[in-house]
Amino acid sequence: MTNATTIASPISIEKDDEEQSDEEEQSIESDEENEEEEPQLVEDESLSEEDKNEEQLSEDELLEEEIEQVKVEESGPQPVYGSLASTKPISKSEQTVPLKDYEELRFKLKILEIKRNEDRERFREHEKIKEEAEQFLTLRNKLQDKISELQKDVREARRELKQVSSEKETYESKYNDLLESMEMLTLDKEVAEERADSLQQETEILKDKIEEISIDLDILKQEADILNKLPAQRDQEDNERIPLEVVQLERHNERLKEALVRLRDVTTENEAELNLRIKTLEQENYELEELRYQYEKVKEQLMTAEILVEDLKMQLDDAVGTEDLVEQLTEKNLNLTEKMEELKATVDDLEALKELADELEENHVETERQLQAEIDHRDMLLREQVERLRANEETIADYETTIEQFRQLVSHLQNDLKELKRKEKDDQTEKMTLSSQSQAMMSLNLQLQTTVMKAQAKSIDIELRKLEASQANDRLNMIQPYLPEPFFKTENDPISCLLLFKRLEFKSDLIIKHLDQNYPVSEKIMDSVTENLIIICEIKQRAGWLSSLSARFQTYVKNCEPNTFAEMGKVYLDLIGVERKMNGIVELFRTDQMNEAYCLTELQRIISQVEHLVEANLSEQQEKSNADQFFGLTKALDLNADRMIVIFTFARQLLDNSVKKDGLVIDEGVGQMEQDYMEPLGRLITQAKNSKIIAKKLMRQLEDKFEEAMTLKADYLNRFKMLYSISKKLCRFCFDVYKELVSYVDAKRGSHEPLELSFIKKLLREKGDEIFEMAESSMWESSLRTLKTLTNELETTHSQVEYDDKLDKITTKVAPWIQRASDIKAEVVVNHELEHKLQQHNEEIIKLIKDIKLKDQSLQEADVKINLLEKRMEVAKKEIEHVKRLEEDLEKSVNQEQLYAETMESLQNENDALEAEINQLKKEANRREEKRQSLIRKAATFDLTEHEDTTTMQEMAGNYYEMSGQMEALKNSIRYLRAENTELKKLDFIRSLRLDLVEPTKEFTVDDRLKSIARETRVLVKDLRSAGASPRVIQLSDYKNNSQSGKKLPDYQYQTQQSVLYTLKQRSEQLRDQIKSQLQFTQKKVNKLHI
Repeated sequence: MTNATTIASPISIEKDDEEQSDEEEQSIESDEENEEEEPQLVEDESLSEEDKNEEQLSEDELLEEEIEQVKVEESGPQPVYGSLASTKPISKSEQTVPLKDYEELRFKLKILEIKRNEDRERFREHEKIKEEAEQFLTLRNKLQDKISELQKDVREARRELKQVSSEKETYESKYNDLLESMEMLTLDKEVAEERADSLQQETEILKDKIEEISIDLDILKQEADILNKLPAQRDQEDNERIPLEVVQLERHNERLKEALVRLRDVTTENEAELNLRIKTLEQENYELEELRYQYEKVKEQLMTAEILVEDLKMQLDDAVGTEDLVEQLTEKNLNLTEKMEELKATVDDLEALKELADELEENHVETERQLQAEIDHRDMLLREQVERLRANEETIADYETTIEQFRQLVSHLQNDLKELKRKEKDDQTEKMTLSSQSQAMMSLNLQLQTTVMKAQAKSIDIELRKLEASQANDRLNMIQPYLPEPFFKTENDPISCLLLFKRLEFKSDLIIKHLDQNYPVSEKIMDSVTENLIIICEIKQRAGWLSSLSARFQTYVKNCEPNTFAEMGKVYLDLIGVERKMNGIVELFRTDQMNEAYCLTELQRIISQVEHLVEANLSEQQEKSNADQFFGLTKALDLNADRMIVIFTFARQLLDNSVKKDGLVIDEGVGQMEQDYMEPLGRLITQAKNSKIIAKKLMRQLEDKFEEAMTLKADYLNRFKMLYSISKKLCRFCFDVYKELVSYVDAKRGSHEPLELSFIKKLLREKGDEIFEMAESSMWESSLRTLKTLTNELETTHSQVEYDDKLDKITTKVAPWIQRASDIKAEVVVNHELEHKLQQHNEEIIKLIKDIKLKDQSLQEADVKINLLEKRMEVAKKEIEHVKRLEEDLEKSVNQEQLYAETMESLQNENDALEAEINQLKKEANRREEKRQSLIRKAATFDLTEHEDTTTMQEMAGNYYEMSGQMEALKNSIRYLRAENTELKKLDFIRSLRLDLVEPTKEFTVDDRLKSIARETRVLVKDLRSAGASPRVIQLSDYKNNSQSGKKLPDYQYQTQQSVLYTLKQRSEQLRDQIKSQLQFTQKKVNKLHI
């Protein structure tokens, strides 16, 4: 049995191995087929899974190799059927090894099966994920549609919200406007009430005055009638005087009755109008209620819209919470909103910082203006010290050079003397050479002495100039305190503006002079032209243009009106920074540290700022002489010509050097370059030189005419401007072409490619079309044409200017600062009366300030009252109605006032006429008295026979004196009675009027009562002050004089004073009673509130 099993085991092992190998091969093939059949559309598989699959495949391959190796080892020499080897018994050692391997392989097989099962499960999961991805794609489209619909709904809800909010804001603004109008109407109501009270008081006073005037007129007429009548009739009328007063009182009563009737009519009319007003206001109230109802409806709609918006937001949040994509979008939106909030916060911070910066800038400007004077003073001191240092350094350098020369001379002389001493004995020829050398040394010594003398003279001149400058500064510092303050406020800045423009012109001319000395164009053209020279020519051109602008400004300021001269101070404040920039440029030139790019940019900024000021302040109408413009344009033409010459020569040398020195090749050949490129460039240079020569000739002619105080007419100005514009275009063309050529040649030089004349031709054609708007067939054709036209136009203008006799004379006006100085001198003359008036005005101002403080206190009280009124807004409608009624009453009172004014005018005319009549009557009375006196004089001259007649005349004169005295006494008594009667009647009628004649239109509130009490107290205090401030001393002298008037009697004066004091006492007592009653009323209210 054992043998059988042992024999059968290797065959079964082999079979099992073969079956396992077949299964493994099938599984591998199935895996490969599955791997080939896997879909490539799944996008969510990661690279880590692929790496894992590859690792598993590699492990499977290793296992297969091991199995094959085991198979090979086991197979060895296989037994043949029927051979002896098959019948041999197999030992246990031979059986044990394959069993171990078999168990190992079986274990590995199990592992492989487990892995295969895992792979199958992964494949199924992969297919599930694929299906879920497809479902997710379909769901994503549906969700996107839903999200778009929700977004539309949200947008519509937001629009509705915006509309509702806008409507709400409009209603709120209307409501606020109504509230403001209510407040204004309440204030107007109070003002109108005060004004109506004052007008009523004035009308009552005017009525009283009219009545008094009419009674005086009646009395005066009656007195005139009495005076005109005979003495017998006078005696009869003396007995009838009592009924006259009665008649006057009856008339007065009738007038008062008529006034009462009129008052009744007016009150009835007012009541009718007020009823109509009440009806209209009720209608308006009904309309307001409708508006409120609409407002409430709109509020409800707004609330519903807000609820809808909240529901939509909830739906959105639900939809967002369902899907991951929506969450991502919301997260992004939230991040963006947070960023927006952060940016808004930063914007707010920046705005606050900007406000702070603006405040700091304002403070900085103020401090800069304050410190500018100190800086200028320190700059002057520094400049003086620097100049002294420079002068001292120059003198020291001169002294050091002279000392070194003297030392060298002394050393040479000593050496020569030694040699001469040695050689004296030798030859006389050496003596001759020594004598010649000594003569040469003497001549050198003399030259050194002359140089030293010149240096000393220069140092003395510099010191004298410094002394003059210091003396001028000291003189100015001493004179400045004598000048009035208006000079420093208005005149200092314009004068410094004029001096600033002079300094700008001088410094720009200094820059041009320095550049001409160090970089002469005529010499530099002969050598190799560098790019630095082009920039220097541009600096010269800009400096020249700046000098012409500053010269124009100088002439304008010198010949302007005094008012415009005062306005030039603003220009000075704008140009303080310009001078600093100019000083920086000059300092660079002085220290020989010139930076061309920096100088160009700074000059361009200065020119742009000055041109802006020229456009703002100068115009062709304001500039009276165009000489400076002509000079500036011709100088610009000259400098532009220099610039063109330099650029054209540089362009010619650029290609020439690139071909000859750098070894670049030209495609078309050097001959073609000479013909097409170099030859027209040479013609351009000659044309530019010709234009420069003609411009210089023009400049000389203009200078000659300017010396004769003559200038060209304004007709030439457009021609000069046209020439300047052509030269400007040419300079622009040259500069652009120069830049393009340099960049092109540098590119070709770096790449070692040949140069193409066709490209250069294309470049020139494009620039010509762009700038000159001219098509060209060959190189430089458009620039040649424009340059020829420029030279031809320059020649024609030169010939016209040379032979033109029609010139304008340069008129010089009186300098504006002289006129301003005369005005200031006239203002400085102090008028003592004006000072006295100023003191009075100051006192009045102090009084007014006190009154204003009192008014401020009253305004504070009014603010408290306004706060109380705001709490009573429920009664606003009634107050509006009442205000409108008061407006109507005001209109009526204004009309009545106009009527009263007309009646006053008519009464005034009547009064004037009556005064004229009274004067005539007085004249007649005087005439009659003169006649009476003449009769008395004649009676004295009569005889004794006529004694009886004289006695009768004396009796008549005595009777006349007695009658006149009685007349005056009666007049005084009538006036006194009339005043008392009017007061009594007034009180009676006022009491009667307060009864049932007029119904009260309005119940007075507590505020109205308080206001009336305050008004009455003010009037009473005013009357008490006036009564206390004007006491009259009763005159008791000349009491027995019969001709004294009734008003001058002591009894009358005493009675009037007592009556005034009595009335004031009564008024004060009435006020005291009113205040007590009001206090009791308020105390009761307070007690009720506490309860």
